[in-house]
Amino acid sequence: MAFLDKIGKKIGDVAGSATDMAKDFAETTKLNSEISAEEKQINQLFMEIGKFIFESEKDNPDSAVAELIGKIKLSQQTIEELKRKIEEIKTE
Repeated sequence: MAFLDKIGKKIGDVAGSATDMAKDFAETTKLNSEISAEEKQINQLFMEIGKFIFESEKDNPDSAVAELIGKIKLSQQTIEELKRKIEEIKTE
């Protein structure tokens, strides 16, 4: 009987350990999801700050971010040119 008791205890220990591992995994997954949501919110706020600074400083050649603003303006011009090309293709 002692042998069967040991086996029963061992099975119970393994089952309990698996349950604990599953709970830990679920909790870790939940926490990682919450971290991801917070990081997305931070990135959105960074974008909003960047847009605000861009709009505030876009006409200031002495701005600390003038070089970056110039790159953004250049990209905006490139996008407009590409859109015009697309429209030309569509109207041909």
